[in-house]
Amino acid sequence: SLLQELQMSKYGSVPSCPGCKKSVYPVEQVFAADRKPWHKKCINCQTEGCRNMLTTKDMHKHEGHNICNKCYADIYSPKNFLAEGEETASDKRMRLAKEAEERDRRRQMGEEEWMKEEMAEKGAFQFSFVKIADTVGIAP
Repeated sequence: SLLQELQMSKYGSVPSCPGCKKSVYPVEQVFAADRKPWHKKCINCQTEGCRNMLTTKDMHKHEGHNICNKCYADIYSPKNFLAEGEETASDKRMRLAKEAEERDRRRQMGEEEWMKEEMAEKGAFQFSFVKIADTVGIAP
């Protein structure tokens, strides 16, 4: 049980850190959510950019580092296979961000300016409103 693990033996040993398996002295110990003593440097996930606090249940070893369940799943989970035309969640977020940026740009420059710019990008199709009026037969 937890109480037996934390108790010192009759010879005065100290508990060991679940992360590095070394002794954790009272001055340097930090308690995790499961109330086990850890070293301060061992208690956080050591994946770059992730600082989740570890417990003995959700700690995994990867290349000599302690990592959390989420990072472990990101590394070792099976890859998602997509059908033709499907997009991943990250691709969808990027697409939606680009669409929102495009909408903001359209609002700023106005729809008429946007239409002229879009037609100019096509290159082969040159137009002017006067030429369209002449073709259709609209009198000014």
